[in-house]
Amino acid sequence: MEFWVVFVQTLIKAVIMAGVAFGGIRLGKYLRDRKSADAAGQAEKEES
Repeated sequence: MEFWVVFVQTLIKAVIMAGVAFGGIRLGKYLRDRKSADAAGQAEKEES
């Protein structure tokens, strides 16, 4: 019985860690896209 308790606890921890990792990837992509858009906007201003 103890095996299943530890197994479920480990599974829950793995799901939480996967959620945090996925959130970090999404946040990083959002921030990178925003920075790229800002850089493109500044490049257009300098050309004008």
